[in-house]
Amino acid sequence: MATVGFLGVGGLASLLLRGLQGSGHRFVLSPRGAETAARLAAEFGCEVADSNQEVVDRAEAVFVSLPAATGADELARLTFRPGQPVLSAMAGTGLARLREVTGPARAVIGMMPGYANAYRLGPSILCPDDDFWRGFLAHIGPVHLFADERQFTAAATFGAFSGATVWWMAHLADWYAAQGIDPATARALVAGTLRGNAEVLLQEPRPLDEIARGVTTPGGITLQLLDHLDEKGALAAWHTGLEAILKRMSGGG
Repeated sequence: MATVGFLGVGGLASLLLRGLQGSGHRFVLSPRGAETAARLAAEFGCEVADSNQEVVDRAEAVFVSLPAATGADELARLTFRPGQPVLSAMAGTGLARLREVTGPARAVIGMMPGYANAYRLGPSILCPDDDFWRGFLAHIGPVHLFADERQFTAAATFGAFSGATVWWMAHLADWYAAQGIDPATARALVAGTLRGNAEVLLQEPRPLDEIARGVTTPGGITLQLLDHLDEKGALAAWHTGLEAILKRMSGGG
């Protein structure tokens, strides 16, 4: 297995390192955020380099989760080896810009939700396909491959969608708790319902619209709730919200 360097040791790196335990890879971390790097090194058996350049020099492959606003400029100050696998999870940094600042490395872009990857359940997306990174990400959940960067960018909005659904689940659990249900039971009820429905979508071969119609009885409580949500614009707001995220990630502000 390879030595993988992490440039950026924030929340995403912490969750991925947790999910990657047992993968056989070795990890070397950037020193930025010394306290966090030291904690991760102690918790996951990683090494901490003295500089970002040392991370690149010691690693066979480099995972980038630097701050999106400054990350590309930081990468431009480093020297990568020809063909060195580099994966960037910096939202908004396109493939052309990444390759410009990491050349002559073999650079690709990716996105993953983070928290679910700590449990090896979260999906990752990758553009374009890369043998090393496909195998690496497979340790932390299913990997979806994209050859078209525009399609990748649209799919990458699931990073925002993932985080928003956590807040949505918390909001629903709070409502059930407010009805007098034990908070732990409310949390389990919401999570279990959504996990069960997610498995239906993953395993049931029928078209999604057909499945949805099958759980919606005319005059029933599901239709009543859907009609209310639609009247309030709650369903359409998911589309317009994701469109705004896509515009931002595509460089449209």
